[in-house]
Amino acid sequence: MKISVQTVLDLLHSIMHPLSPELVHHLQRTGLICWYLGNRAGFDSAAINNAWLAGMLHNIGALSKVYPFSGPHGKAFIEEHGRLGASMMSGVRFLQPVTAILETRHADALGYTQNTMLNTWHLVHLADEFELWLRGIEGDYVAQRNNIVSGFLASSPLWPSCLVEALQDASHEDGFWFRLSSPSLQPVLRVISPLNDVVLDHHDFLEVCLLISNIVDKYSSFTQTHSTSVAHVAAKLAELYGCDRYTQDKIRIAGYLHDIGKLGIPLEILEKPGKLEPDEYAQMKRHSYKTLEMLHPIEELGEIVHWAARHHERLDGSGYPFRLGAAALDIPSRIIAVADVFTAMIENPPYRQGMSSEKALIILEEEASNFRLDRDIVDLLSHNIAVLRPLVAMY
Repeated sequence: MKISVQTVLDLLHSIMHPLSPELVHHLQRTGLICWYLGNRAGFDSAAINNAWLAGMLHNIGALSKVYPFSGPHGKAFIEEHGRLGASMMSGVRFLQPVTAILETRHADALGYTQNTMLNTWHLVHLADEFELWLRGIEGDYVAQRNNIVSGFLASSPLWPSCLVEALQDASHEDGFWFRLSSPSLQPVLRVISPLNDVVLDHHDFLEVCLLISNIVDKYSSFTQTHSTSVAHVAAKLAELYGCDRYTQDKIRIAGYLHDIGKLGIPLEILEKPGKLEPDEYAQMKRHSYKTLEMLHPIEELGEIVHWAARHHERLDGSGYPFRLGAAALDIPSRIIAVADVFTAMIENPPYRQGMSSEKALIILEEEASNFRLDRDIVDLLSHNIAVLRPLVAMY
């Protein structure tokens, strides 16, 4: 499996969008500004790539708060979360060149010896500051372009002259302002992205899934470790079933991604300790369809999309969202379903105590006997409970 870095960024933004549309718009506009200024300043491709990555992800640590990006809390809030964002990305190898850019807003603390990296740092932080400045501008950008740029440069720290000149040059292009005014930037970014041809393999994408789990963690205590546990249990079940290593890794990815649709479910429903009302349950059931909706545009994921989205389908056709039956559910889909049910029963979310392994196995046996879950996979889990039980995080 090969997947472009830009496609990964699109996925991350689609996952973040239900949590904070305003944050995603900020990240996208910052990345766009980085691209314009880096090219006009004559930066090399490596510097532009790193600036694009940093611009597109620099404030993911902000997902832990609910303050707005505009207004009195905006700038202080964004400054506060650079380190948290860098921490969230620390396990992703292809992002390592940009994490130092995000950890501090003080250039003299970086200790860079390479002027290229220092210039990239200045580019990202100028783009970030300029995007925030634009949030205070009312009316048409093009009509005010000179005042916007001069006002920003007068109010901000001294930037490298090459970036000041690049901003002034970019400001003469109407398209620069039209793009920044667009309410939907993603199609534009896909076209101009310098990372469309930079690809990751499935090993790299597995690391991205850790970042995705960190994003999900910021939303709800309910989802805090569930997806990670399902990924580990499902991958081990796949190994025990005899799947090859590549298939095991793809099943692990499906486990990480299977509940991203829950980011679109209101917290008062997702974390409700008691029984859901019919209308609440209807909203809860929507999450597996939302997972499909979020993953479907990513053609590179292939069958992983279906494995992730079908975790509530059942062999007898009683599941959701499409009431698929045994004929439509392949072995990986069945493995994810068993791993999801098992993990959900024994983990300890904040509002309840998880079941014992023994009780969970009794329920799984009943589900298999009623032809809802796969008999062979349930038996495999039962016979290897000592190995699989420790893979479920207990919060």
